[in-house]
Amino acid sequence: MKKEPLIWVIVPCYNHENYITQCIESIINQSYKNFELVVIDDGSTDKSREVLIELQNKYAFHLEFQKNSGVANTLNHGLQKYANEKYVTFCASDDFWPLDKLEKQVEFMEQHPECRMCYGKAIVVDEFGNERTEKTTQANLNLKGGAIFQDILFVNFHLPVTYFFRRNVFEEVGYYRPNLWTEDFYMNLRISELGPVGFLDEYLTFYRLPQVKGKIMPNLKMINAHLECIEMYKHSEYYEEAIKNWHYRNFRMLSGFTASKRLAYTGMLRNCNRFFTVGFLKSLTKLVFKWV
Repeated sequence: MKKEPLIWVIVPCYNHENYITQCIESIINQSYKNFELVVIDDGSTDKSREVLIELQNKYAFHLEFQKNSGVANTLNHGLQKYANEKYVTFCASDDFWPLDKLEKQVEFMEQHPECRMCYGKAIVVDEFGNERTEKTTQANLNLKGGAIFQDILFVNFHLPVTYFFRRNVFEEVGYYRPNLWTEDFYMNLRISELGPVGFLDEYLTFYRLPQVKGKIMPNLKMINAHLECIEMYKHSEYYEEAIKNWHYRNFRMLSGFTASKRLAYTGMLRNCNRFFTVGFLKSLTKLVFKWV
């Protein structure tokens, strides 16, 4: 019989005492059994440590505790210290998986050697694990596989965090960039630039929405990190359009917020050719009349 490939599963944990048990047990109970689980607690200040020690005693996975260093550094540490086999995948400590996630993705990758990574769809849930149907629909719009570098650069869609990698891809592209807010956007660009990305039209994770009270302004750190990633591709034929799209997203997202009017205004000026579109006119109205 052909030996099943070993998969390394890395879980970076930070302050998710209420969710980490569901996360880990969804991995432990996978239908595909040839995997090693690594959980790295990134300096949690809640009771995650106590919960993880109890879970590790029960399930005997690899467990580390470290000072807080951020997601990118935590993933890099897991990749460099542990992941020494053919495949590696990650799970955020507040998310959880359907029980056939690993089985479906390893089968896909074994059948598609041209793909360095693959991903699938996500079911969006709230803090209690209840599906948010509208958010799920939005999260999975326009997803596809193949040559998607341009789509990622233009942010035509966001890849749900269901990534499954060939371990050697990190020897080609390097590791995650520390201190970059959108480490996944960076890595998806790096890998998709090299060749096709696999897409499974399957729900492969339950993505938990962060708990937010009231309406908040979009994350400027994320917006600027997207720009930093796009700036890496000044040599690309898609660069000018990508920058224009970045400005237009700012116009659409930020026009109603007082603190970001200047950035939204710049985005408007860079996209005057879209003046007669519904989105432009709605954003212009917010730019003029809405001050939050």
